[in-house]
Amino acid sequence: MIKKIAVIFLSLCLGILFILSAYFKLWPIEPFEYKIVGTTFIGWQYSVFVARIIIAVEFALGVLLMCSYRLKSTIKMTIVLLAVFSIHLVYVILFKGNTADCGCMGSLMELTPLQGLLKNIGMILICLLIYRWRFDFEFRNRYVKKIVISLVFLVSLVLVFIVNPVDFKYSENYLNRPFETFEMNLDPVYNSKESDVVEPPEVDIRGKKYVLAFLSSSCEHCKVAAQKLSVISSRNPDIPIYIFINGDTTKVRNFLKQTETSHIPHSRLGRKFFVPLAGLDLPVIYYYNKGKIDKQVDYFTLEQYHIEAWLKEQLTIDN
Repeated sequence: MIKKIAVIFLSLCLGILFILSAYFKLWPIEPFEYKIVGTTFIGWQYSVFVARIIIAVEFALGVLLMCSYRLKSTIKMTIVLLAVFSIHLVYVILFKGNTADCGCMGSLMELTPLQGLLKNIGMILICLLIYRWRFDFEFRNRYVKKIVISLVFLVSLVLVFIVNPVDFKYSENYLNRPFETFEMNLDPVYNSKESDVVEPPEVDIRGKKYVLAFLSSSCEHCKVAAQKLSVISSRNPDIPIYIFINGDTTKVRNFLKQTETSHIPHSRLGRKFFVPLAGLDLPVIYYYNKGKIDKQVDYFTLEQYHIEAWLKEQLTIDN
């Protein structure tokens, strides 16, 4: 009886943990998509589907674990999923380091890849204990028994795509709509002697073409935008990106660490210069072209292929 209670309790805890993980990956889902692109061979177009499928699998396993349903099969599937996650985290630690958030728990909490790996190992050990002491709750009807697990996975998958659908047209429509270009004078930033307001820019971009981002270290949407910029930069280091960040030195340092953007040229920019250039509706990302803004995008419409096409078009014109 004690073992049965222990199994129910442990299974319930694991199930809740899986459901929390799925929920906080789903809102917002973009950082999880970017993690997939940045740490696997999966591209931008497929990451939106892979992210939702993983979330659906986590949610389905969470439901089955909470109900202690057919634990022999459920625990095996859970161990396989955790093993796959763990192998991926080992790869991340070996080839990308142990500094950034692994995304294991979505927006609920930040875990380094090593912490995520230790969490998974602990969960696997609990799964083995449950498997050893398991009892099976299942329907008596053999036909119902066979379809319940499949039905839970199917409903979870459909539910995830319904509550957070993939918008196939948003980016394309946004990027193709007419945009009124305007001039942007960055001379005040580069010529300012107020070191407490303007950190000396690392690169002079005024006569060049750059993806120019204005981000705040205290803005959650800016963190998502920075994560996407980081992945784009890692996948194509030739794309010129520059970031102006608003915030005090400590917050900016933490922002760069959390979003893995330290390698991208950047400067801290005080409110005096930041607001006139970027406004208050952040994040702001511009296609900057030698003092002129060709396009403004957000992190939803920031597309690597579009940036590359834009750069190639300009190079063709210049040559």
